[in-house]
Amino acid sequence: MTFDETYDVAVVGAGFAGLTAALRAAEGGRRAVVFEAGADDLYMCNSRVATGALHVAFHSPTEPADTLYEAIGRGSGGTARADLARAIADRAGETMAWLEARGAEFEAHPRRVNGVPMMAPLRDMRAGLDWEESGPNQFLQLLGARLAQRGGTLRRGCRALRLLTEGGRVTGIEIEGPNGREAIAAASVVIADGGFQADPGAIARHISPQAGRLQQRNTGTGRGDGLRMAMEIGAAAVGLDRFYGHMLSRDAMTDDRLWPYPQIDVICAKGIVVTPDGGRFADEGLGGIALANAVAALDDPLATTAVFDASVWEDAKTTDNVPPNPSLPDNGGTVLEAASLAALAEKAGIDAAGLADTIAGYNELVRAGSAPALSPPR
Repeated sequence: MTFDETYDVAVVGAGFAGLTAALRAAEGGRRAVVFEAGADDLYMCNSRVATGALHVAFHSPTEPADTLYEAIGRGSGGTARADLARAIADRAGETMAWLEARGAEFEAHPRRVNGVPMMAPLRDMRAGLDWEESGPNQFLQLLGARLAQRGGTLRRGCRALRLLTEGGRVTGIEIEGPNGREAIAAASVVIADGGFQADPGAIARHISPQAGRLQQRNTGTGRGDGLRMAMEIGAAAVGLDRFYGHMLSRDAMTDDRLWPYPQIDVICAKGIVVTPDGGRFADEGLGGIALANAVAALDDPLATTAVFDASVWEDAKTTDNVPPNPSLPDNGGTVLEAASLAALAEKAGIDAAGLADTIAGYNELVRAGSAPALSPPR
């Protein structure tokens, strides 16, 4: 095969992972190139609009490696590969130091209690999408500039098509960009293009056949090219039915003021979440990520309602990055209030008898100190 260009390292995706990999390679004297599908200078990607919290299983990366390793095991339900978990845990502190040495700045968020560092400057932490002045956007640009200073190349508007192989090993990558199709030779290819959230077919296959009834908290740029290319040459895939997400108001489906913030994890985790029959379907205490996965697995992901009391609503003024109280109702989100369960059920379209039974059984076991006996457990 004739190659159009030759590099030591070719990277797919110019988010934090891709630019970090390319910069590390360039700092080691390797000739590195990054291919990014977005054509704009400020190309959209999840890294650019991220909140900027850096954590390992919700622990600060600067905590002891053994603590981080154990947290990964617990957080993944024991499904994490031991060698990869060990590598992440052992290198987390070093990674933070590397980022800071290259211009990343961190500060504590006033409403985070777990000590997780966040990229500075902090986003405004308001409802809706806010990224222009945030630390993640600024550091992403800085990584690109540092890559260029080290002789690396960032090529925008280039989509990866397939991995090139010879004798059972990867020898490069085929891309399509402004110059048409090109074959790029590379001793190493790093795939860092995110997930498959922008591929409705993949969402339907792996996550939910009701893909149109899920509101995604991402920029819609991850089309799963890297995953597809790897699987085409024999890579195995695991866990494609699980995803990272948070709980949002149902109104976020139609009102951009409520996307991607405020998330309502704290309300769901401190209250209960029910289907129209008034019954619970998941362990809310596991948090918003687990609950979002459980909601997506339902026949109708938009048929759930969070039920909570006044104390939970008051706590929601201070216990999240973008507190849902008052940002949720202030930006058009629906919060129903009633003086009785029956009246609340009527307003929310929930079976009143079913909701009453659920809450009575829930409260009984909570008072008895045996909430794990609930079904689902709590």
